[in-house]
Amino acid sequence: MSVLCVAGVNAAPMANAERAGCSKASASAIESHIAALARMPRADVQDAIRRIDGTDRKLLALRSYLRARDSLATRWSWTQSEIDAYLQSDRYRDMVAEIERIKAHFAAANPGYTLYANTDVRSLDLQIQRWNENTTVGTVAQDLYRAACGQLASSRKARASKSRFRDFLARWTPERPAPLAAPGLSLHGRARAIDFQVQKGDEVVAWPDTRTIQSA
Repeated sequence: MSVLCVAGVNAAPMANAERAGCSKASASAIESHIAALARMPRADVQDAIRRIDGTDRKLLALRSYLRARDSLATRWSWTQSEIDAYLQSDRYRDMVAEIERIKAHFAAANPGYTLYANTDVRSLDLQIQRWNENTTVGTVAQDLYRAACGQLASSRKARASKSRFRDFLARWTPERPAPLAAPGLSLHGRARAIDFQVQKGDEVVAWPDTRTIQSA
């Protein structure tokens, strides 16, 4: 079966439209709005949305890109060449040395326990993969999609207005925030975040908990 794609958005009938009780007109309008609003100064945004699975997950990511629009240039994840350069830099070496001091201090203060730090820079490819696979991201995305269908169901004018839809996305807040940043916006993508976990021997006894993330 052939699938037509426009500006990285799947134009084939969406499987989640029927589940969300979304009319064909509203579902089509959502596809069109995603294609139009994804046209940002950074071409990376369009490419990222193209690689995200499902209209609902694309829509949730687009919401983040619109809200971060003015800071996309300074927040967008590094390319592989930028990651490679960072791993050879004094900044990276200084960070590793500081983490080793923190781990030594922790071990001295907590006999029998060790601190593990994941210093890997999270590539855009990995961020997209995890966004596509994460169940909670999928649930939040479905909630947004249903809300978008309801927003566009009122009239043809509502479906036609790109600015109204953009404002709707900017205002919409999930009951429970997604546990991952939209692909390209993770702090791990520019080495601005490090995941720590506490171990006792081979057993992990404490780890990063996404339930404490503030909604954005």
